[in-house]
Amino acid sequence: MRRVMALIKKDFFVDWRQQNPISGILLYLASTIFATYMAFKGFVSMEVWNALFWIILLFTAINAISKSFIQEERRTHYYFFLCRPAEIIQAKLIYSFLYLTGIAFISLIIYVVLMGNPIINYPLFILNLFLGCLGLSSAFTMVSSIAFRSTNRSIMMAVLGFPVIIPVLILAISNSFKILDSYVFTQIQGNIITLFSVDVIIIALTFVLFPFTWKS
Repeated sequence: MRRVMALIKKDFFVDWRQQNPISGILLYLASTIFATYMAFKGFVSMEVWNALFWIILLFTAINAISKSFIQEERRTHYYFFLCRPAEIIQAKLIYSFLYLTGIAFISLIIYVVLMGNPIINYPLFILNLFLGCLGLSSAFTMVSSIAFRSTNRSIMMAVLGFPVIIPVLILAISNSFKILDSYVFTQIQGNIITLFSVDVIIIALTFVLFPFTWKS
């Protein structure tokens, strides 16, 4: 666990020193939400509010998480002697989840200020948001670990990522809409458990596949 924490700190300090990726993502996030506000004048139905929020979060996640392994290309051989593949992917999964969760909360704050606040059940909405971020960050981390070995990374990200994120998006968007429509936990308990199960499956597949792609 000490090595995992060291790798997480390394990713944090690399992003903090570069700052350009973080600034670009925040600018992209703010400009996208503001453009949405200008297009709809802040008045949208609950269905549109929910759909736009997850669309913005999805494309922000692609920009934020797709770089996970691209910056590691020159450090690959060093990590062969330092850490096991399971430790590397565990650190990446934790950091990507924390990174995307922070972006999601910033996005939610800006979005609520500009587009209104239809959220009634905050704990349930936040729980669904956490599970959605866990699924998206895990899926894009897994796809990024596979794509960074190929020559056409952007194409590989699109081809491999789309079928993986579909079940996460369907469940997260459906749960979110029902929560906004005043559903309580007992009414969507099955969907919440299913979403968590999909997240666990993606994480398990990542741990199974990563050692082979890392050593190839």
